[in-house]
Amino acid sequence: MLFRQKYTYGQLLEMKEKIASKVLAERLRTLAADDLIEKRNHPTNKKVFLYTLTDKGISTIEIMTKIINFSVTHYRSLMNTKPVDKTKLSYIYSRAKSEEAFIKDTKAAYSKFRKELLNF
Repeated sequence: MLFRQKYTYGQLLEMKEKIASKVLAERLRTLAADDLIEKRNHPTNKKVFLYTLTDKGISTIEIMTKIINFSVTHYRSLMNTKPVDKTKLSYIYSRAKSEEAFIKDTKAAYSKFRKELLNF
């Protein structure tokens, strides 16, 4: 959700990770129950729900950045073999001057995206 800006069940289901439908549904329920995401009705399509990170969910960017940077540092050879937009994964690959700047920019970009999405 945070880096790829996927926000509907269908979009999340179609991601390359290929999570099973039942597993995705359960994870979304758990994340919503933990107040990390919120589920809202789509304003123009009553059959579709929008899933977005809450402020609490956005705050996990610091933790995710540490994990991603660990992976980039220790498993760089695996990352170089896969087609990935690395600028969205780590400040090491982005133009951010520091990890703190990367986190701040990522939070701001997602908050803007969420505001635009929810204000159809």
